[in-house]
Amino acid sequence: MAAPLWLRKIWAFRNTLIIFLTPLILLPIPLAIPGTEAACGYTILLMAIFWITEAIPLAVTAFLPLTIFPLSGIMTGDEVSQSYFKDTSFLFIGGMLIAISVEVTGLHKRIALKVLLLIGVKPRCLMLGFMLTTFLLSMWISNTASTAMMLPIVEAVFRELKADSERGFERIREEKLSRFKTDGNKSIITHESDSEMQVTSFTDNAAFEKEEEGDTITEASPPSYDSTDPEKAEIEKWLDKEDKKRSDRMENLIKGVTLCIPYAASIGGTATLTGTTPNLILSGQYEIIFPDANIQLTFANWMIYSLPGACVLVVIAYLWLSFFWLGFDFSEVTSCFGKGEESQGEKDAKRVVRKEFDALGDIKWGEVTVLVLFICTALLWFFRDPGFIPGWAIIFPEDHPTDGTVAMTMALFLFVLPGERPSLLKRDDNTVIKKPVPPVLNWATVHKMFPWDILFLLTGGFALADGAVQSGFSEWMGELLSFLDGIETWAICLVCTIIVCLFTECSSNTATSALFVPILADLAVSIKVHPLYLMLPPVIASSLAFMLPVATPPNAIAFSYGHIKVIDLIKAGWFLNVAGIAVISVFINTYGMSMFGLSVFPEWAQPDNTTAAPELLL
Repeated sequence: MAAPLWLRKIWAFRNTLIIFLTPLILLPIPLAIPGTEAACGYTILLMAIFWITEAIPLAVTAFLPLTIFPLSGIMTGDEVSQSYFKDTSFLFIGGMLIAISVEVTGLHKRIALKVLLLIGVKPRCLMLGFMLTTFLLSMWISNTASTAMMLPIVEAVFRELKADSERGFERIREEKLSRFKTDGNKSIITHESDSEMQVTSFTDNAAFEKEEEGDTITEASPPSYDSTDPEKAEIEKWLDKEDKKRSDRMENLIKGVTLCIPYAASIGGTATLTGTTPNLILSGQYEIIFPDANIQLTFANWMIYSLPGACVLVVIAYLWLSFFWLGFDFSEVTSCFGKGEESQGEKDAKRVVRKEFDALGDIKWGEVTVLVLFICTALLWFFRDPGFIPGWAIIFPEDHPTDGTVAMTMALFLFVLPGERPSLLKRDDNTVIKKPVPPVLNWATVHKMFPWDILFLLTGGFALADGAVQSGFSEWMGELLSFLDGIETWAICLVCTIIVCLFTECSSNTATSALFVPILADLAVSIKVHPLYLMLPPVIASSLAFMLPVATPPNAIAFSYGHIKVIDLIKAGWFLNVAGIAVISVFINTYGMSMFGLSVFPEWAQPDNTTAAPELLL
């Protein structure tokens, strides 16, 4: 039954109603409660509703602190503006510029196809190859870009596999039914040996059949099937059943590999600080809320902590998707690591991948340039302050070079170094140089490909965190949450992780992190728990959205290809959500405890830094 017309008219203007009614409904909060704390709470609630409903663009919502904070006396206009561009903001910008250069030169596609050629194209190997490739790429380039690049390759490979599967089954059908072919009332093929039928092959384009009758050749009538034989009916029934099994298996394979791409992209993004925006939000807001912290979230210690957990989770995801969609057969899984005989379909699929790889030609000057810069950037990030050894940053004044410094320095080279081999370095090149060789990256490309909305969403979260500290909202929230002090800290951490993991299924993971990080920081201070113990697991969980198409852009891209339904995402994704929460919880309570010293409430996290010696919590 259709909804009433008046209700449909209201629904058509729902965004307008949200935009105008939400501020009015929330207005009693700052009017009834004096002080900047209530004004900051009003801003946080307003931004939360706008981010969840997306009544206005996410990036536009991120500009609200620029308007509300100065008007409510929380911060001056200059202070709010400075909050938008921290060092972490430029780490994001520099990392994105390097990622864009990887996409522009096609280096990511060369790496992806090479990995597929090395691993192979057997069904489970194909899934493993696509997952590993996407996982590795999404550690460095955006999850959306890695998914959008991999799925067309999946489509090309499966066209060949599906076509060969259909051709192979038609051959089997022909062989099984060949003994029932007749010429009039005379059978023309009736060879059997035990239970195996030995059949004579027919060519597809045969129009005549030669029969020796003296010296004459007679034209044969087209073969037909005997429709009265009960044995034939049984074989046809069996063939239809096998055809359905084959079709279902191929469909499941397509679903499994299509889903493994966005899942691996989401997991890979958690492994590095620049892998996905929530990681940078935590790093930036943690620095704002706890400026005196003796442990900073650098590229090195984030990767040392998060990469092992991401690797464990991607292995679990591969095994789950493999067994869920292709059935439990451990020998097939292990066959990916050995050499076995390939079917014709697998050879065809490998030929497609090889053709795509060969079409790239020899590695180009621009690709080599980007690869060298990329490796240098990763090494400089990692060894700036690795923790287990002195980093190269100690040769500079204290705290001067940061990860953002490295990112922007290496990004500048992209606009300077040539994207093609200079004529002076070419052998036997007598061509006239008409114009300079273009650089690897130009601003027109950056302007088109850079995710400006994500940048402003990231920086809006920083302004929100700054406002929460300056207004006293953080301290006020901490007092309200102090009733949780009697609950086991591991249980609080687990509940927070589950809440964020479920919340991000229907909201942007970036917006989710921007909202929850300040609240989690306040909670940690109020119950005297190391802030990273409550902040790190939920932020990582905010990237593990596997159950809905709207949860992440990679899920939406995979869903748009039409191979999977919402129920497929839910059935395959629920277990990975549970597994992800379990892996995160185990790592934070074991590895994270020893690495970051999370069992002790640090003095720098005290509201006034005057509390006596810290006490053991766990």
